[in-house]
Amino acid sequence: MFNHKAIPPLRPHVLDSSNLGTPDSFWQAELSTAPDWSPPAGPVVVVAAHPDDETFGAGGLIHMCARAGHAVTVITVTDGEGARTDLPEPGVTRRRELRAALSCLSDRYIQWHRLGIPDGNVVGHESFVERAIKTRLPAEATLIAPFEHDGHPDHEAVSRICIGVARRRAATVLRYPIWAWHHFSPTAWRNTEFVRFELSAEAQLAKARAIRCFASQLDASFSPAVMPPHVLGYFTRPYEAFLT
Repeated sequence: MFNHKAIPPLRPHVLDSSNLGTPDSFWQAELSTAPDWSPPAGPVVVVAAHPDDETFGAGGLIHMCARAGHAVTVITVTDGEGARTDLPEPGVTRRRELRAALSCLSDRYIQWHRLGIPDGNVVGHESFVERAIKTRLPAEATLIAPFEHDGHPDHEAVSRICIGVARRRAATVLRYPIWAWHHFSPTAWRNTEFVRFELSAEAQLAKARAIRCFASQLDASFSPAVMPPHVLGYFTRPYEAFLT
């Protein structure tokens, strides 16, 4: 039997996806009472530290907002080239995968901006990233950002930047976990405010198709896969959860 109370409350900067981590059933129980949320009218800007974060964390939101006629922008800060160094051109591969994923998420135009910061070194380029996000954040936009305690230094640096930009702009910002679902315990977040964005059946299907575009991250021949099946379960829920 899985011992919930034995999970350390925090596992910062630990990205070992080979262990089973926190079962999603624990998170589902924790999120069952989270209030529903929908984005306000206006543009939506989704910022990702690496290509695929936007799809795993907010792919359903991207699909439904684009379908509803919102202007949707995706900003990828790095090319994620550090995750598959065995590939000859990992950055090129991941950019190609992202283009395919965005096509799965919407047949409408989704504006994509690539900042090209070296994977693993966002913290050394925070001023540039901040300026780039401010330039691409329209008035009245809702900003969707990584979680500031996600356990990956790039995710956390991008989150800090986005939170700072949103605060200065008085913009709405929500944050999506990626690795924190796996490495954290729900008990550590009891005082954290979650909201749930319910996904239509169509959005769930579009997100599932988009996730499959990231073959380099799902490839089990790269031992272990960057995103093995027990991690993917966090991103197949009929809703997406965000921190407010």
